Amino acid sequence: MTRFLSRSLADLEGGGVNEETERLFAYHHVTKHSYQSVRTNAHFLDWHNQPNPFRTYEGAPLIVLPTEPDFPKAGTFATMASLAEGVWTAKGSKPESRETVQLDVTWLSQLLWHSMAISAWKKVPGTGYRYSLRVNPSSGNLHPTETHLALLGFRGVDDGLYHYRADQHALELRSRGNWTEHIARALMLPCAAESPLIVALTSIFWREAWKYRDRAYRYCCHDLGHAMMSLVLAARALGLPGGVVAHFSDLRLTHTLGVAESDEAPMAFLVFPPQSPSGRIPAPPREEPAGVPNELSAEEVPYHLLLGMHRSTILPDPVGPLPSISPANAGTVHGQPSLPNPARDSALGSTVRRRRSALDFDARTPPMGRNKVEQLLSFATQDWPADWRGNFGGETTPVDRGADLVTLYLYVHRVRDCEPGVYRWDKSSQRLEQLHRGNVERVAAYLSLEQQLAGNACFAISMIADLAEAARVFGNRGYRYVHFEAGAIGQRLYVGAEALGWNATGIGAFYDDDVHRYLGFLEEGETPVAVSLHAAEQAALVMLGSPSSRAAARDRNRRESVPLVSESGEEQLSGLTQFQESEEETAPRRDPRTLPRQVIYHFAVGRAIPDPRLEA
Repeated sequence: MTRFLSRSLADLEGGGVNEETERLFAYHHVTKHSYQSVRTNAHFLDWHNQPNPFRTYEGAPLIVLPTEPDFPKAGTFATMASLAEGVWTAKGSKPESRETVQLDVTWLSQLLWHSMAISAWKKVPGTGYRYSLRVNPSSGNLHPTETHLALLGFRGVDDGLYHYRADQHALELRSRGNWTEHIARALMLPCAAESPLIVALTSIFWREAWKYRDRAYRYCCHDLGHAMMSLVLAARALGLPGGVVAHFSDLRLTHTLGVAESDEAPMAFLVFPPQSPSGRIPAPPREEPAGVPNELSAEEVPYHLLLGMHRSTILPDPVGPLPSISPANAGTVHGQPSLPNPARDSALGSTVRRRRSALDFDARTPPMGRNKVEQLLSFATQDWPADWRGNFGGETTPVDRGADLVTLYLYVHRVRDCEPGVYRWDKSSQRLEQLHRGNVERVAAYLSLEQQLAGNACFAISMIADLAEAARVFGNRGYRYVHFEAGAIGQRLYVGAEALGWNATGIGAFYDDDVHRYLGFLEEGETPVAVSLHAAEQAALVMLGSPSSRAAARDRNRRESVPLVSESGEEQLSGLTQFQESEEETAPRRDPRTLPRQVIYHFAVGRAIPDPRLEA
């Protein structure tokens, strides 16, 4: 979306519309899936126009990195646990003391090989076609995230701005000079000017929109969350702690990175602060970033809802201070309860390289232990360094407050010492809280866009974001943050499950308002969640796709046209109330367009069925 992206941002020099938060709720509502919408809004993929998953900067010098580098034996759970240790701001805590790390080409190769590199290949049966998988997962394996690195003081590598080419495991030199200082000042973080490494993550929306159209903005932000957590974990295991800065002036950083006329949008910066700043800052770069970005498709289709949503999240230049997080919605960074590490902690390096996204799970597998599930959830949801969490970044960042805007609801199927049913993860007590008892395998499968893997797993998850609080505190920018957060949780679920001997997969497609109905979010007042759960089951919610379903029969017999986007999912679920024991009038419904809490991601964990397409 080269010209479409730049045109959509052309008139925002004086500031955007971040505070007009009705745009956030409108976009989220219009891009919801429903039982009807997926059947009436067909989309056929143009395989001849599929975007190239690899970005190159033609004309930029190439530095090939060594492949299959060694990696420290740091444990997966030990590395995840260490994320809550470091808080760094311009005013407040300094980076924790650490051993001196030798930063060179080998270190860079280790970092990227274990975070953003190709990890495996698949072949299409009966053809000679093969395609790659990467360490960092991506919706549809489309990989909208690009990685740029500003390096300072790396032995054997010129200071400068580089782009990572995953297809070659190589760096493209775009400009020499002190780019960490240049980017730090653009981020309004002069205290980070001597950082040895700043990683800029950008999104190419067209790669995801080719398949997922306007809903793709959600997926791009999920993928950013996965990528940033993948990099933060690998860097910490390699002895370089860092965190994420996502509150910045978009237009300023777009120009700084030299992507103003490209299809890349800066979304997040990973800053690795210096241990002991010297106060001596080399001269800033004198040359603009070089290299011509390759064309990814013969034709790019503009998806205006997606572009409009991104536009609404843009922050002005100069950017104002990051809003303070209210104590009512703040967590504690230090001393946060966490369950102990597993007795045998799999090495992070080998774990991330063998991680795959499961395509289905074996429902006959022995159950997963409850202690393992709670251990996994504890480490996946603990605090970590990011500016919107209030524990990393600039002078205005409030220290020791982390915003937990995402809550996990579990559909438990096969977990030892845990009755099947619906649970909520209580982060404060580090326990699963039971909300409903009963077999919910078909519920999870139906809600996950009728994908059976969510029912075949040991458990599935609905990640619920407090969109109202995110919008109140951060404006539309909060929409990015909650999806980043969901992706970061998902990445730790992936590697944690793998380390425990299990597998996982992210699910970006689900029937949004059916999830809200099932979990009771559409009920006004103090209606107990369990009542809504029971009512939904009695209504045979999960049988909508069955020929015997009343809703399916009604839909099959309907001859008139149906709307492309369902207003709330109420129509196909209108038979729910007649299954309730009482004939009394039901509680009034909330407007699904403005629900405070809404589903933003699904996940599943279990024993994956081997994929025969994987090359040995």
